[in-house]
Amino acid sequence: MRRRSLRLRLLVTFGLGALILSSLFASLTYFGVKHVLVDDQKQTDLRQSFVNAALVRSTLYTSPSELDSLLNSIEKATASNVLVQTHHQWLSKSSHAATQDVSSTIISLVDAGKATHQTLDSGGEIIFVVGVPIPAVETQVFEVFQLASLEHTLRVLLLVLGAGALLTSLIGMGGGLWVTRRTVRPLEKVSAAAALIAQGELTTRLVVGQADREVQQLTESFNTMVSQLVERVERDARFASDVSHELRSPLTTLATTASVLQQHRDELSPAAQESLDLLSADLLIFQSLVEDLLEMARSDAGATPLVIETVPAVELVRQSVRSASQRRGLAVPPVDVEPTVGNPLVSVDRRRFERVMTNLVDNAHRYAGDVVAVRIGVHDAMLVINIDDAGPGVPLEEQEQVFQRFFRGRAAHHRGMARGTGLGLALVRDHVEAFGGAIAVLDSPDGGARFQILLPIHEGVEE
Repeated sequence: MRRRSLRLRLLVTFGLGALILSSLFASLTYFGVKHVLVDDQKQTDLRQSFVNAALVRSTLYTSPSELDSLLNSIEKATASNVLVQTHHQWLSKSSHAATQDVSSTIISLVDAGKATHQTLDSGGEIIFVVGVPIPAVETQVFEVFQLASLEHTLRVLLLVLGAGALLTSLIGMGGGLWVTRRTVRPLEKVSAAAALIAQGELTTRLVVGQADREVQQLTESFNTMVSQLVERVERDARFASDVSHELRSPLTTLATTASVLQQHRDELSPAAQESLDLLSADLLIFQSLVEDLLEMARSDAGATPLVIETVPAVELVRQSVRSASQRRGLAVPPVDVEPTVGNPLVSVDRRRFERVMTNLVDNAHRYAGDVVAVRIGVHDAMLVINIDDAGPGVPLEEQEQVFQRFFRGRAAHHRGMARGTGLGLALVRDHVEAFGGAIAVLDSPDGGARFQILLPIHEGVEE
């Protein structure tokens, strides 16, 4: 399962947080302002209704015929509609008044002598209806106030608050982007530095610039950790190199002694001869182990830097195979070159490449009935070198493990077979990867194992 990006999660968190907070603030602001405006408007209209009811009462006492004129004047002054009812009959009303705006509930309450008010929905518009009884003349006054202008104000306010919430969210996302860049950039630098160190660039360090205290502490701690790690690796490599070097002298003495004893082998008893053979075989293995350890220690410590040369690949392989076979006293296997190969160049350390071929030839001789053929081809700008042997092949579960240090496959544990050190193939992979290449174990078309080396072809012309 692919993990989500920390940068994306922080950005979404900031944006979503800003949206939620701005929406909450906008909602609280809208409903708070709506409550205040509506309540204030209602209180104002309610007070105005009582004043207008008093005017209606005075007009009914003094000049009833002027009631219509008064109602129209009130309508123009207060932008409301006024209706007057006497003995359940509509006595008069303003020019835009409609009796259906007044509900039967309000009429009943006011008829009972109780002043009341109610907010209603009339044809999709909100109205505020106030009913005031005038018991002295058995009359009820109803005034209808339109809240359309207030609704328009609230809609404008809602749009403004919504736009503000959206703008705040965008600002929050922008701030989140800025924060995530400052937060994630040091982690990306640490990740890149760690990747370089894993590839062998042990001189890689993080640069401490003008950074926050936490980032500076992380950088300093990382550099300290890497320095201590490199120091420990170098110390262990030096220790292995020193031990291997010190073991060479007594091993040489033991080998010389065993050689002298081999010259007088016929003078020994059968039991002594068998012991001498076992001693000589183990001495050879011990010598090979010390040589491999010394080579590996020098490689790990960087004591022997690469001497890179750009050489013709085909001739290099032929010479290396011939040298490796002759060193082991073996027949030189055929080197088959595909017709499309031409004369490519590769950049390698010649000595280490010869060590690679020597270890592979020796490995095939020990466990796989020698090398059958070495085949050279080209694929995707890579030189392909296939070393096929005559053995039973490498089990699938061991094809990656064979390149681990001190790993020896099942074949190496048979008492009747020559035993190796478990370091030869590990050295092969280290050297090949140092050239920028790769090595893998495959199944050979001939039935055995195939060790396939891939090396990048040097883009240039042979001089």
